[in-house]
Amino acid sequence: MALARPGAPASRPLAALLLLLLLLAPALTLLGGTMPSETPGVCASDPCMPGTECQALENGSYTCEPTELRGCATQPCHHGALCVPQGPEPSGFRCYCVPGFQGPRCELDIDECASRPCHHGATCHNLADRYECRCPLGYAGVTCEVEVDECASSPCLHGGSCLDGVGSYRCVCAPGYGGASCQLDLDECQSRPCAHGGECHDLVNGFQCNCADTGYEGARCEQEVLECASEPCANNASCLEGLASFRCLCWPGYSGQQCEVDEDECASSPCQHGGQCLQRSDPALYGGSQATFPGAFSFRRAAGFLCRCPPGFEGDECGVDVDECASRPCLNKGRCQDLPNGFQCHCPDGYTGLACQEDVDECLSEPCLHGGTCEDTVAGYICRCPDAWGGHDCSVQLTGCQGHTCPLGATCIPTLKAGVHGYACHCPPGTHGAFCGQNTTFSVVAGSPVQASLPAGGPLGLALRFRTTLPAGVLATRTDSQDSLELALTGGTLRATLWSHSNTTVLTLRLPDVALNDGHWHQVEASLRPGVLELRLWHKDCPAQLCVASGPVTPAPMASEALIPASFCSAQLGGTAFEGCFQDVHVDGSLLLPEDLGKNVLLGCEHREQCQPPPCAHGGACVDMWTRFHCKCPRPYSGPTCADEVPAATFGLRGTLSAASFLLHQLPGPNLTVSFLLRTREPAGLLLQLANDSVAGLTVFLSRGQIQAEVLGSPTLVLPERWDDGLRHLVTLSFGPEQLQGLGQQVHVGGRLLPADAQPWGGPFRGCLQDLRLNDLHLPFFPPLLGNSSQPSKLGSGQSWNLTMGCVSEDTCSPDPCLNGGTCLITWNDFHCTCPVNFTGPTCAQHLWCPGQPCLPPATCEEVPDGFVCVAEATFREGPAAAFSGRNASSGLWLGGLSLAFRTRDPEAGLLRATAGAHAAVWLALRNGSLAAGVRSGRGAPGAVLPAWGPRVADGAWHRVRLAMERPGAAAARWLLWLDGAPTPVALRGLAGDLGFLRGPGAARVLLAENFTGCLGRVALGGLPLPLARPRPGAAPGSREHFAAWPGLPAPRLGCRGARVCAPSPCLHGGRCRDLFDSFACDCGPGWGGPRCEARADPCGSAPCARGRCHARPDGRFECRCSPGFAGPRCRRPVLPEECSLNVTCLIGGPCDGPQGANCSCQEGFAGQRCQTPCEANPCLNGGTCRAAGGLFECICSARFSGQFCEVVKGLPLPLPFPLLEVVVPAACACLLLLLLGLLSGILAARKRRQSEGTYSPSQQEVAGARLEMDSVLKVPPEERLI
Repeated sequence: MALARPGAPASRPLAALLLLLLLLAPALTLLGGTMPSETPGVCASDPCMPGTECQALENGSYTCEPTELRGCATQPCHHGALCVPQGPEPSGFRCYCVPGFQGPRCELDIDECASRPCHHGATCHNLADRYECRCPLGYAGVTCEVEVDECASSPCLHGGSCLDGVGSYRCVCAPGYGGASCQLDLDECQSRPCAHGGECHDLVNGFQCNCADTGYEGARCEQEVLECASEPCANNASCLEGLASFRCLCWPGYSGQQCEVDEDECASSPCQHGGQCLQRSDPALYGGSQATFPGAFSFRRAAGFLCRCPPGFEGDECGVDVDECASRPCLNKGRCQDLPNGFQCHCPDGYTGLACQEDVDECLSEPCLHGGTCEDTVAGYICRCPDAWGGHDCSVQLTGCQGHTCPLGATCIPTLKAGVHGYACHCPPGTHGAFCGQNTTFSVVAGSPVQASLPAGGPLGLALRFRTTLPAGVLATRTDSQDSLELALTGGTLRATLWSHSNTTVLTLRLPDVALNDGHWHQVEASLRPGVLELRLWHKDCPAQLCVASGPVTPAPMASEALIPASFCSAQLGGTAFEGCFQDVHVDGSLLLPEDLGKNVLLGCEHREQCQPPPCAHGGACVDMWTRFHCKCPRPYSGPTCADEVPAATFGLRGTLSAASFLLHQLPGPNLTVSFLLRTREPAGLLLQLANDSVAGLTVFLSRGQIQAEVLGSPTLVLPERWDDGLRHLVTLSFGPEQLQGLGQQVHVGGRLLPADAQPWGGPFRGCLQDLRLNDLHLPFFPPLLGNSSQPSKLGSGQSWNLTMGCVSEDTCSPDPCLNGGTCLITWNDFHCTCPVNFTGPTCAQHLWCPGQPCLPPATCEEVPDGFVCVAEATFREGPAAAFSGRNASSGLWLGGLSLAFRTRDPEAGLLRATAGAHAAVWLALRNGSLAAGVRSGRGAPGAVLPAWGPRVADGAWHRVRLAMERPGAAAARWLLWLDGAPTPVALRGLAGDLGFLRGPGAARVLLAENFTGCLGRVALGGLPLPLARPRPGAAPGSREHFAAWPGLPAPRLGCRGARVCAPSPCLHGGRCRDLFDSFACDCGPGWGGPRCEARADPCGSAPCARGRCHARPDGRFECRCSPGFAGPRCRRPVLPEECSLNVTCLIGGPCDGPQGANCSCQEGFAGQRCQTPCEANPCLNGGTCRAAGGLFECICSARFSGQFCEVVKGLPLPLPFPLLEVVVPAACACLLLLLLGLLSGILAARKRRQSEGTYSPSQQEVAGARLEMDSVLKVPPEERLI
């Protein structure tokens, strides 16, 4: 049941209250007024009985008649309506109906069901002033608008899903459950799914079969169990199937029902004498490089054990004692004594060690005195004594060199033999003998080698010193009956070759990095030892001044029967190509003396420098060939001294047609190299062509200043450089066999006989050609000179037309091209004009204005097209702006940028501004001390503005700004700004065109220094400077003044002059004043600080001493007095307890200080006790972390410290006074405002609630069409409607 108007009964007490007020109203009116003064009638006393009414008669009496009910007395109003008398008549009344009724007497019941308020087929029951909806099954609510969710109570059990219906629900049960609410657990075992007597166990949504003791398995016990399928037998045993059973056949060494027991053969400890027992059934003992048993593990061989015997025992069970002396372990003739599980060696004198393997070092006792070097020997030692000492232990001072007779240059070496003092002479190179009287130096010439035969038997090899300038040639050869050893030079470097007499090269050694043909003496040696050939060179460029190369010789050369007696070998010095000198030649250790070598030997070594003075002309390179010289001539020169020049040929002199042609007897090949010298200023022309009668096979020509080559059937070859610059160039072109197909035998040079035939390749050539060659074939343009008429056989006849010998220039100074009195000078097919002082340019046509000094200091003159500009710095102080106009600027002048230099401390000022209407402007300004810029130009372009203020530039320093278009010539592009020459510009935001509105008749006025205090330097528009200074009076003006000062304005003050802040100097105590334009800065001397160097600086304020006390010195510096154990300028270096000695080494070049302690003075960036690592000494203080990189260190300090070593304590900020009023007053105002807003929100919410609850609205009745007569309804006062 649902009530349509829950608030209707509450209106009845209100109606009763209203009725009481209406009844009392007349009485209150009477109390408030005065009754009229009438004479009371006979009925005034109401004499009649109740139920009767007194009626006055005319005779003054009355009669009592029965009362006739009228008006409200008759109770005319129905359904509890209120009857109120109405009008003067007693029978008048009016009915005020209660809600739900209407009509004159409230006899009509309003049907609230007329609007059909009930939904979903519900039945509406009309009641007094309300209705009631009786809802069908599945719906609820006042008007049955809500569908009842039968699934809300979760009626489905065991995880079932509920499907809601109208007045019903349906459960979709989880697997294994059933029933209307899934309350039933389904029994899957009812169908007896388990076979072969398996026991079924019911599960949720399933079942489980227990197949125990059935002999079957599977989900339903349907499969017969195969006991061996699970491989129950361990250790690779074989399984035998049985009926519900199995049996395992074990390998030897295993037992158990399932062969799971590995029988321990080592349990009885079979290995004797502490041998280790190893079971063969252990797989870890198989495989790998350290395996005990060979091969892979196999169960077939797993039974048994192996004994690993300790040293000294052997046998299957280690029962046999080994004789350790059987292997003769004692070395160096030591006597071996066998011991149980060992041996002992009794060593001879001079040896020690377990096996007598160590040679006793008798040098450990340092027996050699006076700095002698000890060399250990068997049971003894040998002392290598210094020059002045001798004896067994260098204890005898040698006196043999006193009064020696060694010649000058030789070294006297004192000796002591059998107690007798003597001496020996150590001879310088080139001498030999007891007193160095024999000369070992001699010379050989090419083609006259020196032969020698000498006894063999010494160490096989060659050793000598030589001197030569030839790059190649055989130095010496040693030959015996089987092999030959050769020393030779190849390309100036040393080579040793060993070969057998069967002409088989056994080994070749080279030392390729050192050139030995420099004319100096060089010592070399090639020695042949058993199986090894070694080559040695003593040279200053070698490591440790010795270069060594060696290689194995297999098989090693062996002496055998010889072509000459076996006890002799032969030697040859020099050969067909070598010329030079030898000395100290040793063959197999035997010295060869010049007097024993025959007539081809020249005693001594005389050599004259062949290239001094330089014999080669024209830059030829001279090569010293020992007895002669050879000149390597550059082209086009030749001859013994490069004095002969191949004559050049001038083609097309004075416009004549020139050409040359040659006929080749045979084609060059298989490769072709074309080379010639070229000089021209013409960008096009035919150079060379190889052709037959109809087709050109190869054409070389000039096109646009570049040399190109066309080969028949191949792409065009282009040499990219410019060759038409008037200089002489060597041109070389190479072609392979695949490019030489169809090459003709006719060679055309400089053009063709018919000029039209050369037009496809630029026409006839004009210029000079010289020394033309095809490979090594020279093509002469002129007949050879007398005596040099040998013509190559490959070249046939040749012809030429109008060639001029030599490289002759055109007369380019006729007529004279130089203007304004310039002097013309011919520079090979070009000219150079030497201009007067006031003119310049290629023809002296350009007037120079600045040499006449038209500008007065401090202005400087700068040349511009058609004139000059006086450029100067100017000072402005908030005065009128400087203005300029470009109305005279040429229309061809492109204005795509501007530049400006300034210096100021003014934070707000204009630097440059120009405006032409609403769509063209440019400006540079200072805003808040930073730079602002913008450009607006170009049709449809939005304009470009600097997106953000840049760095502060109002600092008194000079700054230079350049503003330019990114793409010159574009209709609109980005603008870029460079400040102070920064490599990367800043891009303005937006696009704009050029500054063309600043030139021409309608040019915009350019304003400089608006409201500006500071200096302006050079200001330029499109590269042309603005004339901040005016020319001196009387100076000749230029032919065009592109930008001129606006007439009528005063001239700016020239020069940059700020306030005289440094005169006199405000800096105290010798500080240096720096002028910063209207401001200054003081550079203080040592010991002083502050803005004006007025305060004495505390040098110890930064706590520079790491481990010591800091003391200030009078000169303003500090001194660290270190704590014990530390030293150094800042007491960071620990002092070691040991003194400086050979055992104390400072790394990285640090010196060692003493004697109190060994202390390394480390270089910058290194630390530690020995300067080995930067961070080892932990130089960082106060918990800082040291980080080393590249030999340097850096201290990472904690938050409270700073400085290089974290030695400075950061200052703590002082506590600021708490701003009480600034915090409390705003907080109180905010709280009061929040309180007022809360009260206002509460009032509005209450009003809204009262208006929306408990109000009767007849809108439902009006919609239903029921006519409501408001005049017959009790009007509820507004106050009650709000309840």
